[in-house]
Amino acid sequence: MSPELRHHQDLMQFFSAGHRPQEKWSLGLEFEVFVTNEHGQAVGWDGDGGVEQLLLELSRLSGWETTGENGRVLGLNSGDGSRVTLEPGAQLEFNTSPCRDLASLQLELDQYLSYLKLAGEKFGVKFLALGSHPRNAPDEIIRIPKRRYDILEPWLAEADELGLWMMKTTCGMQVNFDHSDADDAARKLRMSLRLSPVLTALFANSAVRAGEVSGYASWRGHIWTRTDQSRCGMIPSCLGAESSLHDYVNWALDVPMLFVERGADLIDQRGNTFAEFMAAGEARLADWDVHLSTLFPEARFRPQLELRSVDGGCPSTAMALCALVKGLFYSSKALERVEQMMEGYSTLELQGMLEDAHRLGLAAPTTDGRSLLELATSLMDALDLDEDEQMFLAPIHEQLRRGMSKGEEAQELMRGDWGGEIQRVIESSSI
Repeated sequence: MSPELRHHQDLMQFFSAGHRPQEKWSLGLEFEVFVTNEHGQAVGWDGDGGVEQLLLELSRLSGWETTGENGRVLGLNSGDGSRVTLEPGAQLEFNTSPCRDLASLQLELDQYLSYLKLAGEKFGVKFLALGSHPRNAPDEIIRIPKRRYDILEPWLAEADELGLWMMKTTCGMQVNFDHSDADDAARKLRMSLRLSPVLTALFANSAVRAGEVSGYASWRGHIWTRTDQSRCGMIPSCLGAESSLHDYVNWALDVPMLFVERGADLIDQRGNTFAEFMAAGEARLADWDVHLSTLFPEARFRPQLELRSVDGGCPSTAMALCALVKGLFYSSKALERVEQMMEGYSTLELQGMLEDAHRLGLAAPTTDGRSLLELATSLMDALDLDEDEQMFLAPIHEQLRRGMSKGEEAQELMRGDWGGEIQRVIESSSI
């Protein structure tokens, strides 16, 4: 049985489990794609030719074991740290193992993509690397049969106007990275949050949603602002120069719970905060872990730090994101430079810049008369990577050379050369 939680310090055990000495720091990538037919319509999880059967084919090709609930296949496990899971709308998510270098991470991603290509050819499906679904709205996509979503879906449907859009019609790329101690963890969280407008703008890639131009370079990013603000966004208490890991714990304690696990059952806890649940004497360390998995700020601990600001994108863009994270967060010199670059912005300014990044991408203005394009350029200049890993940054340098994110470019093309044809978006984003 999981240990009981009685004191604030007990909650810190979850985070200290993620501390690692610098010589053992690694990176992990979460890479999500939509599964569609040739016209870009969502392929459902169930039935003939559905995503469950696709997973079975991926298992046959790779030798990875199937995972799931109630006898239904909802994922794959390689046995060596990498795995495939499903998002609520049957989006595929590949999770690499923790990798010490970018070349190793690239090998894992390439292996997965080779299996994906063969399975896609057999089933006649496409895999779209975008931040939002180009064809379908949430009511056109049936949710996968996973227990946690039985509680999460109705909660998000009530919490705000776009929660179901988040669940069923978005894809992102997340990078998980290490911290050495509580101070290092707080520092990296602080900078992840403060950089969220820049990263959102740089990787914006969701200009089209449900058959139309969304009006946003990152529609996915905007969706998160209309999902459930009690568990999403910036975490103001963690933005200040003196913020600590305890500030994250205190924030998480005050977020409404969704459920706890008791054996094979999920017990609905909607309406209680974790602080209230803990005060009642019922909380266990495993409950804290589950609760933290239901929080969706721009960056969070699981217990490694997970960067969450980025739209789904192609494999080379995913590798560029990993290189950016390594070149920034694993170099004290680079981190100090970027801290100086971002230190003058207040919480309100950062929140405003993030909303502008959703709409305008790299063209968004900053409050000191610059643009997010200028901040992104300065960020890239500050990175510290070995020469043999700098090549992974090429897709970002190309976007900066062009002066626009992919989301901004897609908006221009849809209103111009592509003539509003959604199929052009589908073809350009198919991997």
